[in-house]
Amino acid sequence: MAADHKRQATAGKIATPKVAGGKDVIDSDSILYKAVGARIKITVAPYNTVLEGTLFTTCNITHAIAINTTPAPPNPSATISSQPGDYHIIPFAHILNIELLGAGERVEGSAPGFDGALPSIAKVDLDAVRAREEATIRKIKERDAMRGRGVSKEAQEIFDALARTLPCRWHDTDIIVNDAVIISKPYSLEDCKAPQGKQQSIPHVKKVLENFFAKKKSGAGPQQGQQPQAQAQNPRVSVATPIAPRKGG
Repeated sequence: MAADHKRQATAGKIATPKVAGGKDVIDSDSILYKAVGARIKITVAPYNTVLEGTLFTTCNITHAIAINTTPAPPNPSATISSQPGDYHIIPFAHILNIELLGAGERVEGSAPGFDGALPSIAKVDLDAVRAREEATIRKIKERDAMRGRGVSKEAQEIFDALARTLPCRWHDTDIIVNDAVIISKPYSLEDCKAPQGKQQSIPHVKKVLENFFAKKKSGAGPQQGQQPQAQAQNPRVSVATPIAPRKGG
């Protein structure tokens, strides 16, 4: 009876959060902040979708909430924190209505808010997030730098073949290998040049190019001395049987 009375006392409407004037819409005194860990029913735009679940967190940085819509476990001894989650991220601007259904699971004796929520919510390491973001941007720039501008498909294939084993970069339409060998159009063996003192790198680069051209030539068509499979076989040819003329014809 006491639990039912508490559930009825906590149930009710929660003010829909607003984003205005750059002011934090969720703070330690807000009802939505205190509802973290509680069971809520939320109506979401643009299709008036209704979701019911546990309010996992609220965030002023992304202006969104996260709700875990996993149903409450049928076994009374189980807790929702031990069940697989089905999380939805909902921007404040899409929230049409929030209704508090019950207190949900919390650490015994804890105050309202994040600290007592179950499952527990760890603080986000913003430095680690920024480092990962910078690493992703760096990789994207590196991949973009590997694409030639205003070069042919074959030139890019040559670059990719060299870059598999040697450090390469583009300089306009020239391929720079190992910061020593310069390969200009049309990217043949004779187009490999190097400044004085770095010419010892040319033989190795030419060897890689020779292997590339050899593989491309062998893959472009049948090798000399070999006939295509359709011609090498002797297909059986059907011969029409002559028909005798009709009598009286």
